[in-house]
Amino acid sequence: MEKISSILSKISESAPFIFEILINLAAALFILIIGWLLARVIRKRLRSPSFGPKGFDETLRPVVASGVFYAIMGMSIYAFLTKLGIPATSLLAVFGAMGLAVGLALKDTLSNIASGVMLLFLRPLQVGDFVYTDGYSGSVEEIGLFATTLKNIEGIYIYVPNSEVWSNRLQNYTRHSERQFRETIGVGYESDLKKTQEILLNVLEAAPGVKGGDLKPECYIASFGDSAIMVSCRCWVPADQWMKRTSDLRIEIKEALDKSKIEMPFPQRVLHNR
Repeated sequence: MEKISSILSKISESAPFIFEILINLAAALFILIIGWLLARVIRKRLRSPSFGPKGFDETLRPVVASGVFYAIMGMSIYAFLTKLGIPATSLLAVFGAMGLAVGLALKDTLSNIASGVMLLFLRPLQVGDFVYTDGYSGSVEEIGLFATTLKNIEGIYIYVPNSEVWSNRLQNYTRHSERQFRETIGVGYESDLKKTQEILLNVLEAAPGVKGGDLKPECYIASFGDSAIMVSCRCWVPADQWMKRTSDLRIEIKEALDKSKIEMPFPQRVLHNR
């Protein structure tokens, strides 16, 4: 009985201390949960096109949203630990050591972050641009802290690390409002070349959106092939709906040459038997 009484006495003496620990733990968990929920809500709102000032750059939204999310979570974790009674100076020392260790272990990830910052600062691509880089092509859906997401013409989601986008050659097909259409056509050796040039120029000049003036269509005799004379034609057309515009141009070129009885010969090879 004396042992039980002693244990109960010790419990009653430490009850205020235990109660204080439980209160602090509950408060710390409350701070962490509220911080996590708040970070998620703000990140979702920042990603929404309807949020923010008019004209806010859509390319920056994902990065700003992610940065705010991680900042709120970092402050929430710091508040959680300090509420548990861990000294702030100790936390700063631990975070500094952890930051150094994580930086050495995740140098590739940090390289992606640095590359993402450079992509956002120099702007070689923006959301909505159609680009080609390191064997991947597609429309830019998002430029994040760690990776750039593309959607190719087949609707496939492509996740490319920022360091690969930054360190490799990048082709942006929609940065300029016009692109040059080039096509080389083979015509028969018996064809009237001046007439062929005239027909091709008329087709290009009549196409919707084709530029004139200094950027007017051009047509040249490029070379003499084995079975055809190669004619090169080029013109500047709007960059939007590129595939449809160039496809329509090729159809019109073929129909115009067929109508004028200008042959587009197949490759031929003459063999002599002795």
